[in-house]
Amino acid sequence: MEDIHDIGSSENDKKLSQNVKKHSPYYYQILRQCSLNSRGVETRFYNIDYVGTFDVGEVKYNGDKKSIVSDLIEVIFKVKRKRIFKNPHKLAFYNYEYVIVEVDNGFDIGTVISIGKEAEEKWDKNYKKEEVQFSVVRFATEKDMTIYEKNCKEEPLVVETTKELAIKHKLDIKITDAEWQLDRQRLTIYFSAPQRVDFRELVKDLAKIYKTRIELRQISTREEARRIGGMGPCGLPLCCSTFSCQSCHVTLEHARTQRLANNVSKLSGYCGRLKCCILYEHNVYLEEYKCYPPMFSVVELPDGIARIHKIDIFNHRVHLLLENTGYIKIISKSEIDKLVEMGKVQPPDKIVEEQLYDDDRNLSPEDISLLEDDII
Repeated sequence: MEDIHDIGSSENDKKLSQNVKKHSPYYYQILRQCSLNSRGVETRFYNIDYVGTFDVGEVKYNGDKKSIVSDLIEVIFKVKRKRIFKNPHKLAFYNYEYVIVEVDNGFDIGTVISIGKEAEEKWDKNYKKEEVQFSVVRFATEKDMTIYEKNCKEEPLVVETTKELAIKHKLDIKITDAEWQLDRQRLTIYFSAPQRVDFRELVKDLAKIYKTRIELRQISTREEARRIGGMGPCGLPLCCSTFSCQSCHVTLEHARTQRLANNVSKLSGYCGRLKCCILYEHNVYLEEYKCYPPMFSVVELPDGIARIHKIDIFNHRVHLLLENTGYIKIISKSEIDKLVEMGKVQPPDKIVEEQLYDDDRNLSPEDISLLEDDII
């Protein structure tokens, strides 16, 4: 593999190269730059995909847009992987600039996405204070950016090559993306499949072609949508591709609690699974429902027997379905509270409740499986 830069090595670099396990030439270029320049560079490189976009966290925590010396840094990578890193060199960062970080077997390039108090809060809430193993080494240099751009240009070719080899080995998989580690010590290929796949022969062929460590990573349809991105029906970018850090576990129980439309197309997102935003108001509904009788409770009215059909927590109203006429009667919360005090409201039988839920949902078992199941 050809070096794309001619960098002179010192005596210390030669000794280091003899003691370290053989790596790609890119690894040694990055290693030398780390030893020569660990405190910063005059030129900063920024990720134009993020610069100029509105970010709530940046306004809240870093409205003056000053560089910050932070103990913890959140870095995002090409395929929107996020990770927390230490800052042992006490470098002052701006958001959205490229940095070089340590990884399992070498060095990689990423974009600073959170600094200061924001990064600390994310480490506490999103990462559950997991142990931070790796560090930010330095700012990215022009040579790093050249290697990075070369890797990015080659990744679509890797995807096409992998697709051809998958057809050759008769594998039922969909290749979605490829990602070179900056020092080319690892090539990660992302794919989705309806079931587990034995891709050992595929890995062997890829290793022969690219002469590096190959990692095939199966992703879910939610993860695939997160990587591709897009605009949601609300008119905003997809939550999973912007601020949402972890994959959401959403079931039809969440939609049922909120009495959402029993329509597959309205409940599902671009990934074909239940929308993550269904979770956002779920806890509010659970808390408000504690102030009302259970759904489908039997209510005795002068007009006849009725069942609670809907609870409007925002307007504090209860919709009752009259069994003899099929009409909907709307009463206020104070009225339903009086009926409860008079003993004219009885909770529904569990079997009847489940039957009414199923009838109201009007979804087939296939629809339910399609919305909830997600193979990872």
